[in-house]
Formats: sequence, structure tokens, C-alpha cells
Amino acid sequence: MLEEQIKYLEAARNSGSLFYTRQKGEEEHFFTLKDRPDAAWLEKKTANWHYILYEPDELPVQGWKIHLSATVKQAQGMLDEVAPCLIKQKVSFKFQSSLEQYVESNSKYADRGESGKFITVYPRGEEEFACLLAELQKLTETFALGPYILSDQNWQESNVYFRYGGFKPLYLVNAAGERVPAIYDPAGNKVADQRLPYYQQADFVKDLPIFGKNTFPKQEAFAPLEEYQVKEALHFSNAGGVYLALHEGKKVVLKEGRQQAGLDANLKDGFARVENEAEILRQLADLTGVVNYLDDFTSWRHHFLVEEYIAGQSLEELLATEFPFVVGDLEKKARYKAKAIKILEQLKELLKQIHARGLAVGDLSLSNILVTEDGDVRLIDLENAGKATEKYVPGLTTVGFVSRAAKTYAEADDFALARIAYYLFLPVIPVADLAPDIIAKQEKWIGGYFGQDLVQFLRKIAGNMQASEPIFLKKPLAIPEKDLSRQTVDFFTDGLTRGILRHSRFDQVGLVPNLHEKNADPMELLNLARGAAGILWAVGQNADLQAWVARNQGKIIKIAEESEATGLFNGLAGLASVLEKRDFPALAKQLRQILRQKVDLNMADNSLATGLTGIALALREEKPEVSEKIAEELAGRWKQVDFANFADEDVGLLTGWGGVSWLFWQLGQKEVAEEIVSRILRDHAEEAETLTISDQSRGFERLLPYLENGNFGLALLMHKFMREDPAFKQRYQLPFDKLKKSCLTYCTYMETLVSGYSGVLPLAKSLAGDGDYALLDYALAALNQYLVANNDEILAPGKYGYKLSLDFSTGSAGLLTLLKDLRQRDEFSWLPL
Repeated sequence: MLEEQIKYLEAARNSGSLFYTRQKGEEEHFFTLKDRPDAAWLEKKTANWHYILYEPDELPVQGWKIHLSATVKQAQGMLDEVAPCLIKQKVSFKFQSSLEQYVESNSKYADRGESGKFITVYPRGEEEFACLLAELQKLTETFALGPYILSDQNWQESNVYFRYGGFKPLYLVNAAGERVPAIYDPAGNKVADQRLPYYQQADFVKDLPIFGKNTFPKQEAFAPLEEYQVKEALHFSNAGGVYLALHEGKKVVLKEGRQQAGLDANLKDGFARVENEAEILRQLADLTGVVNYLDDFTSWRHHFLVEEYIAGQSLEELLATEFPFVVGDLEKKARYKAKAIKILEQLKELLKQIHARGLAVGDLSLSNILVTEDGDVRLIDLENAGKATEKYVPGLTTVGFVSRAAKTYAEADDFALARIAYYLFLPVIPVADLAPDIIAKQEKWIGGYFGQDLVQFLRKIAGNMQASEPIFLKKPLAIPEKDLSRQTVDFFTDGLTRGILRHSRFDQVGLVPNLHEKNADPMELLNLARGAAGILWAVGQNADLQAWVARNQGKIIKIAEESEATGLFNGLAGLASVLEKRDFPALAKQLRQILRQKVDLNMADNSLATGLTGIALALREEKPEVSEKIAEELAGRWKQVDFANFADEDVGLLTGWGGVSWLFWQLGQKEVAEEIVSRILRDHAEEAETLTISDQSRGFERLLPYLENGNFGLALLMHKFMREDPAFKQRYQLPFDKLKKSCLTYCTYMETLVSGYSGVLPLAKSLAGDGDYALLDYALAALNQYLVANNDEILAPGKYGYKLSLDFSTGSAGLLTLLKDLRQRDEFSWLPL
């Protein structure tokens, strides 16, 4: 999750856009070749790479590839040295497109499996590969060692690395519906070409004789580490790991800093930051609220800090496990309120003591504040700390808890404390960074739930906190002039529609301004979740959209033919269904014919959003025989489920077995549908006063309210079954009532349809159809904590809230669809089926 969050963070940096974008600014410094290759070469540039390919059609599909690592300061110099040699020998290669791109790929939360790769070389065979290993080592031996490439094998402790992998673009779709790089096994089957943060060689790939000449670091280089017995990894980033270890029988924490990796905005690497943290902790040794320094040392190319082990929860974990999200649990709410106030009082006093020593934390956030079982606050992770009065030029920051207005490190701490205080009582995305005026609205929401006395306390903690200046926008946005309620739905649908249409890009096939993944299928431009189909479905009949479809029909068909994405949310099934509903029957029929040819019953993905279930529902009327075959396949898979480990299965409405249950119900196979629901309730729902879906994938138990995989989705499914089958209603009324209670949620982190608060609206409007308006009124009021305005436009923050989004899954189109759907009776009328 954190790596994905960083991708969105990087894509938010263009302040000239309201939306996530990978467009580069004018400040970009491109790497260049001293001499251009002749016409025999193909030169191609992408956002990330600059390709120099000799006879690309003759390039092998896969083989042994070589990566060269370089320091940021010496990268251009290495390219100047290496490129002429490769061009002379007619060896294809690529290099990072720009200095900014290379820094980003080596940043703290960059992909650890890709970090350090500055130049990639494509030898045409094993003999050429072996020669190039030695030659490139010699060419680069005068350069300082760059970041260690974790996914590769290092060649003789140099800047040269190698691994077996793909040369040409080749992909497969995995069980999660993700498009991932692939290579062929000896039988010609596609298998994942995994770029892991450690060296892994496919079983069918054998070592070459030259590998026997490789050398490795001497054991003495690791001698200091031999005093520690590592028990488990607590955290990983590109800067290094954090480990629980034993030293002389006592638990300690080992924090690792890598050389030239994990770069921050000031180009400090993990090695330097760990050294800095060790020095800071020595100066704060007598403060009981700060983790105790024990030792630090260098081992090989890493610096290690040894700290005391503190048994406790981070504030992030405490929020997930103890926050009273379900409205009505008065005892839990009172208990949490008292505990959080005590934490904030301690934290304010601790910061005062640190500032009195002339120091400041510099990057205070939920993750570096621990709370012990006794409720005591302890600070960890002070690698970004500096002098209290020093000009605040942070290398690393946590968005939502940092202000551009802070002049010193001490002021940055004070702002972070204030933001943490508010977040502990309203844990939502940092909308105040987009529209500062929303804080008044959020204070009202907090006061209504926790009491007005708490708002006064929070203001006292915040003190004279300066207003946040927009981090990723040129100027702040406003908030809607009205509050969302049943009475103002039309006002909001009009505003959302204006916001969508004014910012859609009608001049290109990529209608929706959006962040597109590095290996994205071309269908991502058109699909329901993130592309044009979501806009068409949300807005409905509109002259500009109708003209856009007519103008791009040829491109739409071409993308459909090229695409591997066939699902309802991510692919052809959803696009064809939307076009049918939006009066393009001929084009929809063409796409369904293409889809029919692409349907793969061996597809591992069962889900409604991206897999077989969504395809079956989309083809149910026009191609019922295909839907029946898919249902037979899914029924067989259900029989093969290992129910002893069913708690590990994905049971989400959009992502797992919940959606499969709905398919069986629609096809009249109600016994199987009910069996799946019953099993989900038995093995996945925690039962008490309320019934809740929970998850432990992050190492601690957290409530899952979401439409895609949690309470909202399961309750919606059960409500449909109960409404259509009185016998089902009689059997499941009690668990449904408990589940319904857990859907009355104070807030969720995001607003988004699939994984945020908007996702409760289909259930809320269905309950309103029964005469119960409580959830609908509460949900509409809760959504006011997220929405922003741009003149007469209403816009929704996107995923993680750094920028805005127009799409169906994470933005305005999803909310618009749900608001327009409030008058419909059917639980699933918000889907184009």
C-alpha cells in the first residue's frame, strides 16, 4: 500500500494540474548521449526510459540482461563512458530518461526491485553477455559505487549487475487482475517475470560457467552484525530495513541505512539519515519519551542504528484498532476519547522538552509515535530531526502533517502536532491541504460526535497554527456553498456534472485526466473504473460525450482488439455494457464480439470487478451460453475451496466470492449463492453487538467497511437477497441487522466509491426504499467532510486526497452515479448491467 501511495504522491507534484499526472515540469534535466547513433538504430523515449535499440526486431524476447548502477552525481558521466562502447558493438540498451526520474527511482519509497537501475543492457546471447560483464566492469571501475540493485546478482562488487528476464514487452494478467511483466518457460507458457527486492532465478534458467568467476564481499565486512540475531523484519523501504533482533539475549531494534539508496529531497541517502538519527538520539538520551540509543556501526555498505525495543502500537495501528468508527458504541467512544486526549497532552509536553534542547523532530507523523500498554507516548524514527531554529528544508515529509508555511523545524513540529490532533478524531484524507476552509466543517462534525468540549481542546492543542498552504496546487480550492443532504442532491449532481465535463479532455482518446500505471493496459483509458466509460455512465446523454464516442470509434475498437483486460471495471465487459446503455448498440455489439473471443475460462480471477463474474454478468442477456459456462467453472472452483483456510480467501463484493454469490443468484442458483453468503458470515465476520468484516493483512485487525471488500458490499448483497426472497429474509434478518449497524460509520479514510464513504450509498438508498432513512441521511452528511468546490464546480478528492479525480472508482463520476441512482429501487442499478 505504501509504495502505491508514493506513486500517487509523485504524480501530485505538478502544481499546474488539479489532477494526478505524470507530466514533467520545465525543470527536468534529461540525460543525453554525446554522439547520436546512425539510422540503423531505433531511438525511442518514454516517461521513464530512453531506448537505443539496434535492429529491435532481432532482439531476443528474453535472456541475461545487465544493469549498471550509478550515483546521482556521476550518472551522466557513466553514460558518456558506456554508451559509445555499446553503440560501437551494436548492443541495444536503455537508460533513465532524466536526473529527476533517476532520483525518484532511488527515493525512500521507490520500488525496491527497480531501484539503482540506471542503464539496462540487452546482450544478444550468452557469449556476448559474458564479454560485456567484464568490459562494463572495467569501464565503470573509476566511478563511485551506486545503489545496490536488490533484484540482481552483483558482478565482482562493481557497478555491474545481472539477472535473467524479459527484453521485449510481454505481459500476463495475474489472479488479482493485475497486468504484470512476463517471460516464457521452456513449454512456451507465460510466467511472471518477477522483479523482487532480492535475487531470484527461474527454475528453468541455469547458471552460466562465467558465474564461477564471480566474487563476493569478504565475511569480515559483516562481522559487526554477527553480534545480533535477527528474528523478523518490522518494516522495509528502499532506504533499508528495520529489524527485531536479539543482542545478548535482549530484544533490540536494528535500523539499516543503505548507501546511495532511499534518497530524500535533499539527496541524503538512508546511510546518512541513520547516522543523523544516531547523533540526535545521543543528544536526547535522558528524555524518557524518546527511544533509547544503544549503539551504531557500519557493516559493509550499510550503517546500522541499535535502539531499545519498545512494546507498543503506533498511532496508526491504535487508530485502526481502537477508533469508534461504528456509530452508537458509546462506551468505546468515551474510552477512545479519554485515551487520545492523554496521548496528545503527553505529545505536546514531549515536543516542548525536545525544542528546549534546541532540536526538533522535523517529520512528526502517526507512524513514529508509539503508545505503550500503559498509555505512555514514545517517539521513534528521528532520522529527519534537526535544530529547532534551523530553516525548515525537509528531506522527507508526511503529506497531511506538513506545512509549506513552516519557517523552522520547531514550527513544522507544532503544525504536525495540530494535524495529528485533528486526525485522531477525524481520520480522513488531507482535504484541508486542498481547501483549508473545510476545517470549520470538520470541526462541526467532530463536535457533533465527540462533544464541543473536544473541539475546544483541539484548538488549544493547535494554538496559533498557521493555515496550511496548498502543497500540490497553485491556489486553494473552496468548499461547496451548500451542505449535501436529501434536499440538495440536485445541486450537487449539477455541480459534479459541470466539474466532470469542464475537465474532461474531449480532444483525445484519454478522456479522463488520470494517473496511469507504468505497465497499464491501453484499456485503462476507456474502462469503467478509471477511464472514459465511467464518465459516459455517470453523466449520461451529453452532446460532447456523444461526439467524443463517434469521433473515436476506430480507436476504441483498436484498443479493444489489443487489450488483455476483459473485466467489468477494468476492461471490455464494462465498456461494452456502458456503450449499450448510452445508445451506441452497434459499437457495443462489436466490442462484445471481441470480448467473446477473448473470454478465458482458465482465468484465475473470479471477481466481479476484473474477473469472470463481471464478464458473465455483462454477457448474460446477449451471450447466455457464455455466462452459463462461466458459472459452471466458478461452481467447480467453489467446490474446490479449502474451507479450513477460508478466512484467507477474498470475499469482497467487487473483489472476491461476494460477487460470485450475486452471479449465482442472478442465474437462479440461489442455493449456491446462499451457501457462499453463509460461509462468509461464518468465517469472515466478527460478531458482537454489530457484525463486521475485518482484515489482518497489515499485521493488526482493522474494520473493513468498504463496498469492494467489506461491510457495505456484503450488506448490500444480503439486502438484495432478502428483498427478493422472503425465506432468505427470515433466515438472515438477525445477522443482517447486526451488519447494518456496522455500516453506520462515522467516517472512512477516503470518499471513493470502491474503498470509501460513497460506497455506502447503494445500501443507504435501498434501506430508504424500506422507509429507513437513517443511514442515507447520515451518509450524505458525512460526505461533506470530503467535497471541494472550484467556482460553480463540485469536485471529489482522488485516491489518498493529494489531488482530485474525475473517474468512477475513485472520483467525481462514482459519486455522481450514486447520487443520480438514489431514486432507483434495485441495489445494483449503479452498475451498467
